[in-house]
Parts: sequence; C-alpha cells; structure tokens
Amino acid sequence: MRHTLRYGLIALAMVGFTCSEAEADVVASSTFDAGLGGWTSNTPSQIAWQSNGGNPDGYLRFTDATGDSTVVWAPSSFLGNYASLGVSSISFDDNIIDETLVGSVGQYEIDLSGPGGSATFLGNQPPSTYPTGWITVTAAISTGVPPSGWTVNSGTWAGLLANVTEVQIPIELVTNSGSTGTYIDIEGIDNVTLTGSSASTPEPASLSLMFTVVLGLAWRLRRRTP
Repeated sequence: MRHTLRYGLIALAMVGFTCSEAEADVVASSTFDAGLGGWTSNTPSQIAWQSNGGNPDGYLRFTDATGDSTVVWAPSSFLGNYASLGVSSISFDDNIIDETLVGSVGQYEIDLSGPGGSATFLGNQPPSTYPTGWITVTAAISTGVPPSGWTVNSGTWAGLLANVTEVQIPIELVTNSGSTGTYIDIEGIDNVTLTGSSASTPEPASLSLMFTVVLGLAWRLRRRTP
C-alpha cells in the first residue's frame, strides 16, 4: 500500500509539472505577406508593401527620397500590458537591400514607449556588404531589470511594460552622403513578432492519466479499508 501511494503521488506530480509548464505563444505578428498590416511611418511616401523578395514573400520596403530619418510604427496588436501578456521578446527580420554613397550605418534598434516610460534596444551593427540578406534581430523582454541591450530613457522599466502604447522600429539604418537623389538607399523589414508565454492547459492525455491514478488509489484504499 505504501509503494502504491508513493508511485501514485509521483505520477500526479509529473502530470502537474507537465500541465503547469509555460510555453511560447505568439502575441502579435506581422509577416507582410498580404499588405502593410496597419504599420505606419513618419514618412509614408517612402514606405511601401513589396509582394515578393521578403523572408519569404512580402515585406515592408523603404526607399529613401528625402533627408528625413524614417521610422515605422506597429499596429495596436503589438501594444498593451507586456507584463500581464508575459511578453518575452520582440523580433524582426532586417535587410539593407541596395546602397550607394554610404556615409554611416546605425545599429539595429527597437523603441518602446508609454505613459510609464520609454526604452531603446540597440542590437548589432549590420554587415557592410549589400544586400545584407535577411537578418533576424531579437530583443529579450522580461520583468525586473531590463535585459541586455535595453536602455531606459525615461520613467521605469516596470512602468513602461505595464502599458506600451508605441512600438517603433527605425527602418532607415543607413545615412548616405551627397544630396537627395544622388544616392540609392533601399531597406526592408519582415516578420515582426511579439512573443509571450502562457500557462499551458492540461492536455487530454494528461487529464486521463491523472484520472486513472486517482481512481487506482481510491480502489486500493477501499480494498484495504476494514
């Protein structure tokens, strides 16, 4: 009887561990396979949807035609309480496609802001040969202290994560020398993904195993009860 209880409790513990395990979950995603998907820009005339050449299929394409620095803003599906959503990372694919007269190149960057604060993530420096090909940029996000690469510009990290109201990606990484119209600057992003974690619900097989163990224990106890 003692061994039966021991093994039964071990089985229940294993089932409980499996059911409580956290698993990755896509909170929001933009693949740009059918359009811009609600993404906007401070220079809308320089942003366009390209139906092919992405990673794969469509992508958001930037063609420099002014002296302004161009950024793009995520749609509402990427906004909200990152802490309660369990957001663990934000990532995107970047490609510097065609360049001439390159002056300088900035780091990969993501900017988050909200009523509680603002923060900037700076990633690696892009390769210096073009096209760079599609390169995935990932910024880890967690509660507590900001993960590596993040700098809090205002407010607090916790205050920011409680209500993110703007996700900004500087799509223009290259600054060209010469006057507008004398150089080529074409860049793109694809597959922007906000990843979170949610407690997994017990699968049917796990529930079945738990039910079987409980019934077995009850039956053994009933047999041994005078």
